[in-house]
Amino acid sequence: MNTPLRNILVIGAGGVGAATAHKCAQNNDRLGDVWLASRTLDKCRSITDDIRARGNLADPGCRLEARQLDAKDIAATAALIREAEASIVLNVGSPHINMSVMQACLEAGAHYLDTAVHEGEGEMNMPPPWYARYDWTLRDRFAAAQLTAVLGIGFDPGAVNAFTAYVQKHMLDRIRTIDIMDVNGGDHGRYFATNFDPETNLREIMEDVVYWKNGDWVTVPCHSRSRVYDFPELGEFKLFSMGHDEIHSLALNIDAERIEFWMGFSERYIEVFNVLKNLGLLSPDPVAVEGQPVVPIKLVKALLPDPASLAEGYTGKVCIGCEIIGEKDGRERTVFIHSLKDHEACYADVGTQAISYTTGVPLVTAALLIAEGSWRAGTMVNVEELDPDPFLAEMPKQGMDWAVIDSWGQSPRTEIKL
Repeated sequence: MNTPLRNILVIGAGGVGAATAHKCAQNNDRLGDVWLASRTLDKCRSITDDIRARGNLADPGCRLEARQLDAKDIAATAALIREAEASIVLNVGSPHINMSVMQACLEAGAHYLDTAVHEGEGEMNMPPPWYARYDWTLRDRFAAAQLTAVLGIGFDPGAVNAFTAYVQKHMLDRIRTIDIMDVNGGDHGRYFATNFDPETNLREIMEDVVYWKNGDWVTVPCHSRSRVYDFPELGEFKLFSMGHDEIHSLALNIDAERIEFWMGFSERYIEVFNVLKNLGLLSPDPVAVEGQPVVPIKLVKALLPDPASLAEGYTGKVCIGCEIIGEKDGRERTVFIHSLKDHEACYADVGTQAISYTTGVPLVTAALLIAEGSWRAGTMVNVEELDPDPFLAEMPKQGMDWAVIDSWGQSPRTEIKL
């Protein structure tokens, strides 16, 4: 049996970092000491203070520490891993730091988890599969060190990969299509805001759409494919096809004819996005303003609300899931496997909105499985390569329930407009 591991280092102190640190603290009787690090020490201290104020330490005898860290500094990150005696590192910082943090984990001998594929600064429209450009290049080093690296274990990517693996294992003999759908039916009361890092979010929306079809990658312009879907509890939402991380591993690990990601946007969101894009305000290229270089997208980021500030007063729910169509015992079967989460309930639990919460909970769930042995793969993996059963048994205990709408034949819930 695998010996239980102890002590966690969380890197990143935004909304997801806060949700993750709170959930680690709620499980510190299983995970040990919790250390939180980011470039801004005050943000870390604010989160650790809130953890104590909310009584979210399961074991008050374990350490809860805050540290300042430039996670691009491999030596400094490895030194902090050693100081914390951390067995597991949870990277919820910018996707630009993944490779540095992974190399620090290899140097210090720690297991690694993140929530998004690595991105180079300013890169756009990278060729698929995205993981192959950076992350997967370290797979052999993790295997040689017998360290586990679980890539993309937020909700999407992450829990949706586990949903797909569960359906493949238990519900379908053959999978034909996988549609991953993410809709936020909540209201934060701001005219325009992004629910996670604006620079990452807006660039993601602006990129060309890449999806998998009939054994090859298909690329189309952003917002050129849409569909309407009737979500449980939330009703009908218009969704747009987008390129997204999980497609780039699922396409290689799951035999399906088409795999596509869809996200819901309000008309106002699309209107503001298009104005910003058409004015050049989403460009990563510096422009001279009165002799000073200004990066337009960073200016927009500075002007928009901090995603962490949206949590208080956020109402409504999010729904994220997979509609998977295939065959079982020779009959067509449609499965919608999904989770719903209420913004106000998330705020009451950990002080964040549901977008941060639904990313942090799967991450900590996976950390628990690695700490206790069932997901300790001893190499680099994407989520669908692991057994989904222990994950989907543990995730509800951490605050994220899931459900299945099961029907035989074509789903009546969806309409795709090409």
